[in-house]
Amino acid sequence: MFLSMLMFTIPLTQIKCHQQVLIDGNSVYTNVFNANLDTLYWALEKAGCPDMHVIVGEVGWPTDDDKNANVQNSKRFNMGLLKHALSGNGTPKRKGIIDIYLFSLIDEDAKTIAPGNFERHWGIFEFDGRPKYELDLRGLEEDKGLVPVEGVKYMENQWCILDPDATELHCLAESIDYACSLSDCTDLGYGSSCNGLTLQGNASYAFNMYYQVHNQRDWDCDFSGLAIITDENPSEKGCQFPVMISHGSTLLLDQNEGLSNILKKAFCVYIFLVFLL
Repeated sequence: MFLSMLMFTIPLTQIKCHQQVLIDGNSVYTNVFNANLDTLYWALEKAGCPDMHVIVGEVGWPTDDDKNANVQNSKRFNMGLLKHALSGNGTPKRKGIIDIYLFSLIDEDAKTIAPGNFERHWGIFEFDGRPKYELDLRGLEEDKGLVPVEGVKYMENQWCILDPDATELHCLAESIDYACSLSDCTDLGYGSSCNGLTLQGNASYAFNMYYQVHNQRDWDCDFSGLAIITDENPSEKGCQFPVMISHGSTLLLDQNEGLSNILKKAFCVYIFLVFLL
């Protein structure tokens, strides 16, 4: 049986301070994970399936876009979770190693944010394969274990920002809304890593996200004349202005054969087939 449990509800600091314990008959619960899992175990037993194997298919903690979603809390939660799941102690109802899938591998910048902006930031890796923090997958709580992806190719080190000399700002709000409607600006929300930016910073972040998502095309950094391209990284402490990974079609041009040669060969094959017919 597949069980989904996304445990992002109560601040970890609150859990630590209160040290709440739930007693249910002879069972003592010190965490919500065990309580949720045993609820299912008991239900399966009542349904006549006491030995059905259960896999927790989703469990994790987001790293951004909420006041309680950050790297520190995520690392603490996942470290403790792995230690518990692999210890063999199980739950009060069922002992043994608990099969879990951490949620998730990488962030999803196009995922729905209906439940909250944090929905796009469950990954333990950044979008480019860099670990957000060290996580010991053996459950030993050592600061090691995750390896970054190698050979990642990025676009040029350039960003799209609000022109500091711009004076005609009557279209600024509309331009920011447009940029964010076609890219991911969730990091600007309350409790997020870029929540402290100025108005100019907010505009620059929105413009840059749109610019990067659209493969750094010059015409995508205009916004009614409000934006300019810069090679100076506008990132601030705790708020990163990303440079995206190179687009697949761009990488194709870097191979020994350019796109034009590939198209020429395809055209020759087409002509040959037409001749045979």
